[in-house]
Amino acid sequence: MISEVSISEVFDTAKYVEVVLDRMNSLFKKHNHLILVGGTGLYIDALLYGIDDMPTNDPLIADELQQSFSSSGIGILQEELKAKDPVYFQKVDRSNHVRLMRALNVIRQTNKPFSDFRNRQKITRPFDFMHFNIDIPRAILYERIDCRVDEMINDGLESEVKSLINYKDLQALQTVGYSEWWPYFEGFISQAEVIEKIKQHTRNYAKRQVTWFKKRENISVPWSASILEMKMFVINHLEKK
Repeated sequence: MISEVSISEVFDTAKYVEVVLDRMNSLFKKHNHLILVGGTGLYIDALLYGIDDMPTNDPLIADELQQSFSSSGIGILQEELKAKDPVYFQKVDRSNHVRLMRALNVIRQTNKPFSDFRNRQKITRPFDFMHFNIDIPRAILYERIDCRVDEMINDGLESEVKSLINYKDLQALQTVGYSEWWPYFEGFISQAEVIEKIKQHTRNYAKRQVTWFKKRENISVPWSASILEMKMFVINHLEKK
């Protein structure tokens, strides 16, 4: 799904599932096995197990929430969600402003707790699946993350983000690797601070990914193996299926 949609296009979990299922149906006509690589646990779970039926985002409310976040920070979103839906507040990643704004959008539309809509019924997909996880030691993972960020900087990330400054309020750009640059362009922090924030936020995100996927029954792929060895490891398990 790289370079799939414009940054200005609304592309939520439901749309992702719709597009990917359609793509998979076409690919299964040519292949017996597909490999989904990722990524965001919420999107993968929605694809494999189904998605809750709830209202779509109201763009006016979304703008109001974005303005509140931009002017007052994440605390104001946390306080509102805690007051209006303490059940979901205890479960949500409270450092993820996108999740907070999504919940508050539904709450403001319906005057009902977001948790009332989270009653997803497990569905059956027309394919079997297996979870594979590269269980790399945390220290090595973080080292690779730091190296990758340095490579992104060397490849021109700053220039890329600067070219998008007129679109900085779009939700697609409120993400790791982009949002850290806005204070820098306004003269509030140094480039070194931007780079460190990107590294830290990416490590935080990776940690949340690890926690999410540990909830699933995973097959651990030997992290120190070569690409060829990992490929054969996966193929052997698929043949046993």
